[in-house]
Amino acid sequence: MLRNNWYNENYEQTLAQVAATGTYLASTGAGKVASASRSDFAEAAAVIATTGAHRGEVLELAGETAWDGAEFAETAARVLGREVEYVAATTEEHRQALLAAGLDEGVAEILTTMDAGIASGALDGPSAVLAEIIGHPTTPLEETLRTAHAA
Repeated sequence: MLRNNWYNENYEQTLAQVAATGTYLASTGAGKVASASRSDFAEAAAVIATTGAHRGEVLELAGETAWDGAEFAETAARVLGREVEYVAATTEEHRQALLAAGLDEGVAEILTTMDAGIASGALDGPSAVLAEIIGHPTTPLEETLRTAHAA
């Protein structure tokens, strides 16, 4: 069983919002995300399916590095070539900002719940296991965001 961490691609739309506003607002606290690209996770699944390696194991797959909200803002600034302000919000401040931006209660709840999970450490835990399985380093968040921004 493969248990994938967060996908870098989950932040492509966030990058577009940051490009439009110059601000990255999150309620993730000091939580970190050890993301990798979808292709990294897919490659690992293909290796395991075709080789029988790790049969019967439960593998926690993650990127080799973890990043927090401030580091995301720094990465976005490099990709966009402009300053990006990181706003560390409480869950309620985040929810109110999402509602003010036009999202409905349900979507605001989903997004703030995801950030609360990150704040609690649910997506932290960088690991070398994914890179070992695929035989190369995992794709850094910045590389995925650069590709998305160029598209």
